Amino acid sequence: MHVFNLAFVAASVLALQAAGQSYNETLYNNYNYCQGITPVAKQTYQPIAAAKLLKVQVMMRHGDRTPTAVLPGKQVDYDICSNPAELTSVGGNSKTQSPLLKPLITITEDNPFADIFWTGNCEVGQLTDRGQNQTFQVGKDLRGIYVDLLKFIPQFLDTSKLYVRNTYVWRTRVSAENMLNGLYPLPCRSPGVEIEMDTFPETIETMTLNTACAKGVSIYEAFIKTPTFLNFYKQNYALMTKINTILGVENIAQTNETLNGDTLMPRYCNNIPLPCSATNSSDCITGDEAAQAIAGTMFYAHGPLRYEAGAEEAKRLTSGPFLKTLANGIRGTVNGTSGVKPFEFYSAHDATIDQNLAVIADPDTPWPGYASTLILETWELEANSTTGAKAGDQVVRALFEGRVVPANPNLNCTLDACPLDTFLSFIESYVPADMMSECAM
Repeated sequence: MHVFNLAFVAASVLALQAAGQSYNETLYNNYNYCQGITPVAKQTYQPIAAAKLLKVQVMMRHGDRTPTAVLPGKQVDYDICSNPAELTSVGGNSKTQSPLLKPLITITEDNPFADIFWTGNCEVGQLTDRGQNQTFQVGKDLRGIYVDLLKFIPQFLDTSKLYVRNTYVWRTRVSAENMLNGLYPLPCRSPGVEIEMDTFPETIETMTLNTACAKGVSIYEAFIKTPTFLNFYKQNYALMTKINTILGVENIAQTNETLNGDTLMPRYCNNIPLPCSATNSSDCITGDEAAQAIAGTMFYAHGPLRYEAGAEEAKRLTSGPFLKTLANGIRGTVNGTSGVKPFEFYSAHDATIDQNLAVIADPDTPWPGYASTLILETWELEANSTTGAKAGDQVVRALFEGRVVPANPNLNCTLDACPLDTFLSFIESYVPADMMSECAM
């Protein structure tokens, strides 16, 4: 395995410096894009002292995956999906499937279209074996905290306590299934109990920027013309040219204006050799170059929410609808609204987590890695003369990369125990009153 965390930190510094932004290296300590960090009970996780936990909301990025597009040329063998997860059973462990079916991704040389696809056993954008194991482990870690340590949710599955939602994308559904296998393995479930997994149709999805929001889309499109991005582009042009030439896409307009980090991520994280030139086998993409390309690729999505004049509006149009969901969930629990469940789990994408971090966190908080989690906990405090807390005070704690989230300076609180009213007022200030009106061009 490449020493990705160190290389990525260096690349992230370069990306931020190229954009003329500051860099807080403490936020990147132990960061590894290939493996997000979830807190571990009694090791990196401790409850708030003298307090009662009221609500937990977990947002998880899906695990390690294959590229979301196939570039020209058969330069790689993605034989890393031996457990096709289209029908992964929510039970027992991450390897359990239907006893009657064994689905396989089949890629054969005699297929007339074989030359336009990679070899191996993976579909485009599919969760890999590594990704399945990662998300299964997240479930085990969450169980260690919220079942075993805190007794917040019961030892045996009670569906009245658990809400699950995923996007209408294969890899997020399967990631959710694997997480649930870790959180509630088969011996901890009664026969016949079903876990409902909510999914919005893609047309009305709110956990990522909805393309029906024309103004939001336009902000992202306009970002590539800003001084921030143009400076970044200039700093990375030589690397972009090398990567795209080696990948054979230097003359393809749709791909030759990016660093194509998405193509390199699965190779890097699964220790698959990085690509070399078809005409010069010694001209290869190095590990450091791959790390810089991946960091730069994320800047396309990370930047519009943080830099330039349109950032605040971009946050409203990308994060606002889902922030409303989170705020409503917290309010429903603390107000005792019938049917609101105390533990909410959202299986989504890196952009989902990043869009929320853009609102609540320090701008230099790192991009969400595979199977990373953002956890919001709502607590009720006991009276404490030392801290000045009054009995019944309610606070929100936010955890990302296994630690307390460094707060956005405008939040006016720290996220180890942010007063509930302060937190809700802040995130709800990003919720459009009339979404479609604000989205109109």
